[in-house]
Amino acid sequence: MATNKRERQRERRQVAQQRAKVTAVRGRIRSRGVRIALIAAAVIVAVVIFWLMVRGDDEQTTDDGTVAVDFPELPPPPAPGGERTFESAPDQYLDPGLRYSAVFDTSQGLIRVNLDQGPAPEAVNAFAVLADRGYYDQTAIFYTDPIGGYVQGGSPHTNNADDSGPGFTVMPGESVDYQAGQLLWAAEGSSTGQFLFLTEDEFQPSQSVSGLTVLGQIEDNSLGLIRTILNSHVDNPDTAFGGRPSEAVIVNSIEIQPINPTSEGSIDLSGCPPADGSGPQVLDFDGPQPMCLDASKQYTAVFDTTAGEMRIALDMVNTPITANNFAVLALYHYYDNTLLFRTDPGIGIIQGGAPHTNSPSDPGPGYTIPDEGSGFTYEPGQIVMARTAAPNSASAQFFFAVDEQTARLNNQGTYVVFGQMDDASLAVAEAILASHVDQPNNPLGGGPDPQVIVNSVAIEESG
Repeated sequence: MATNKRERQRERRQVAQQRAKVTAVRGRIRSRGVRIALIAAAVIVAVVIFWLMVRGDDEQTTDDGTVAVDFPELPPPPAPGGERTFESAPDQYLDPGLRYSAVFDTSQGLIRVNLDQGPAPEAVNAFAVLADRGYYDQTAIFYTDPIGGYVQGGSPHTNNADDSGPGFTVMPGESVDYQAGQLLWAAEGSSTGQFLFLTEDEFQPSQSVSGLTVLGQIEDNSLGLIRTILNSHVDNPDTAFGGRPSEAVIVNSIEIQPINPTSEGSIDLSGCPPADGSGPQVLDFDGPQPMCLDASKQYTAVFDTTAGEMRIALDMVNTPITANNFAVLALYHYYDNTLLFRTDPGIGIIQGGAPHTNSPSDPGPGYTIPDEGSGFTYEPGQIVMARTAAPNSASAQFFFAVDEQTARLNNQGTYVVFGQMDDASLAVAEAILASHVDQPNNPLGGGPDPQVIVNSVAIEESG
C-alpha cells in the first residue's frame, strides 16, 4: 500500500511539473505575442504620423471633416527685364483716333480687354506704355476676392499689394458705377500701376486700392477665364478677407494691339502668304503665324468639300489670334485635300485639319497657339479649335459643332469657338454627320461614309 501511495505521489508531481512547463511556455508565447503586437502598433503609429506630416504639407482637415488647401506661396518678383521705374508720367503713346485692345498672355490663357481712351486718356496711355515696356511681364495675380468680386495683379517689385509702383501718378478718371467685366487701374496713390479685373457688379474691395480708373471692358470669353481664376481662390488665414489662386497665375506679357487700323500698310504683311491664295503649299512651320488679317474687316472661310460648300464667318472680334491662325494656314493650303476624318453623333461634331496623317495623331504645323478665353458654350454651326487637355495646346485641327449634342462639351468650355457657319452650310454639316459609320480601326469611333474630302479652304475678305 505504501509503495502504491508513493507511486501515486510521484505521478502527481510529474503531472504538476508538466503543467508548470506548459504554463511557462504559454506565458512566454503570450509575452512574445504582446511584444510583437506592441512593435506592430508602434510601426503603424509611425506610418500614420509620417503620412499626416507629408499630407500636412498640402492640406488639412477642418472641424467639419472637409479638406482645406494650405495658403499658396507667392512666386518671387520677376527678374529685371522690362522697365520697372520711371522718372515721370510717359508722353502720349496711343493714337487718340484709334481703338486698342490689351491682350494679357497669362499662364491660364489669354485675357482680352477693349480699352476706352475717352473717360481717362492719361491713365489708358500710361497703362499702355507700362505694358509695352514690359512692366507687367512675369508678374503674378497676387490677390483674389470672391466677396468683393475681383482679381488683382500688376506688382513687379513685390508681387504683392505693397508694391512701390512705377514712380509716377496721373489723374484718375471720374468716379463711376463699377460693373462686371471692367478693367480697373490704380492711377495714383500707394497702389499706382496695379490692375483689377471685376467679375461682379457689386464691387466691394476688401483692401485699400486708391485712384481707381476704368480702362476698358473685358471681352465675354475672357471674363469666363477670370471667373475660373477667381473660383480657384484660397482664403488667407492671416486676415478675415481675401486670398489668392490655389495655383500661381502668371502674366507673361501684355500686348497693346490696334483694333481698327485705318492707315494703309498698318499691318506688316511681309511674313504673310499671298491673300489671293496663289502661294505654295506649306505644312510645317518654324513658329506661330504673324497677324495677317485686318481686325477692322470681316473674313469668311469657304470650305470646298466633296459633300458640298460650307461658308464660315470668322470671329475677329473675340478670337482674332485663333481666326488669323486658321486663315493663314488656309492661305498656305494647309487644309487642301484633307479628310474630315471623324464624326461623332454622341457629341454632335465633325473633326478635320490633319494633313500629315488624316488622324487625331497628326503632328500639326509645328507650333501651338494660346487659348483665347475659356467658359465657351457650344451650339450648332460653330467652328471650334481642337486641342488636348493641356492649356494652350491648339494648333490646326478643328471641329464643327453640328447639333444640340455639342452642349455636352459645355462642362469643359476650353475649346475656342472662332466662327459661325450660315444655315445652308449647317445643312451640309448635318448631312455629313448623318452619314457616320462606326470604324473599329478609328481611335475616335468612326467617320463619314463615303469619305468627305476638303478640296480647299479659301479666305474671302469684306468690309
